[in-house]
Amino acid sequence: MDASPKNVREHIARSKFYLQRKDILRSLRALAQSLELLAGSQIFGRERIEISILMEEAVRLLGEQEAIKRAVPAGLSYKKGQERELSASLTRMADVLETLLGKAEVDARRKRLAELDELVLAGQAELDKKEPLEARKIFRRALDGFGDEPGLLVDLGNRLMLSGLPAEACEYFQKSIDATPTDQRAYEYLAQCLDATGEAVKAEEILKAAIKRFRPTEQMLVRLAKGAIERRNWDEALLYAEKALEANPTSRDAKRYADAASERIYGTAGGGSKGGRGAPREPIIL
Repeated sequence: MDASPKNVREHIARSKFYLQRKDILRSLRALAQSLELLAGSQIFGRERIEISILMEEAVRLLGEQEAIKRAVPAGLSYKKGQERELSASLTRMADVLETLLGKAEVDARRKRLAELDELVLAGQAELDKKEPLEARKIFRRALDGFGDEPGLLVDLGNRLMLSGLPAEACEYFQKSIDATPTDQRAYEYLAQCLDATGEAVKAEEILKAAIKRFRPTEQMLVRLAKGAIERRNWDEALLYAEKALEANPTSRDAKRYADAASERIYGTAGGGSKGGRGAPREPIIL
């Protein structure tokens, strides 16, 4: 590694910078590295004196930190010729501190998840008691405090949906799509809720957006086939129904929609594109 005077000074400067930011761990690592570089360097004369002054100051500043005082009651000091010993000592301290910080992070994470679980379960209890307003207040608190937790929006929306509150659930699923557009569940759940609230057209728009982004599921395709049947768009209905049958050849709903659309187009059930009588026009989304 480069043990030039410039590089040693830069490591000392980094140590002081991290210390100003209260990042003791990185300060320890940087100072230990500067000591190791200095021990293996060929720096003499005026440059060695200047670097020694900088090193003494950096070690003194680090030693004034409360965490370091507790770890080294006798204090830290820099002595020329003992760079490797001090570097090893600082490295050991950094290793211990890193372990403690890692444990603290794990403990903090567990505490955070426990607090979130309490809120979600409290909200669910209100839903079980048929108190949707109270449940929504609690869920809002969970969202305000833990909104960045993966899957939380879908979980809360699903609880509302299963409790017979599809309109309320829509907000959570839409927010999930906005925040994490790669979560396919939110699209399917939002479409279900929109269907339940009489927003069939919007439900289809959501499913078509999902099909563009993800591999379509049988449920998505069957729902789109049903919507096309209701709009009397027989070509589109047959296309979606046949694709649903490709995903699951035993799907009764897909077979029913395919037969209904085929009868309208060809005058007989089973006479669709798979029957060799010409394929219907395919929507661009597929």
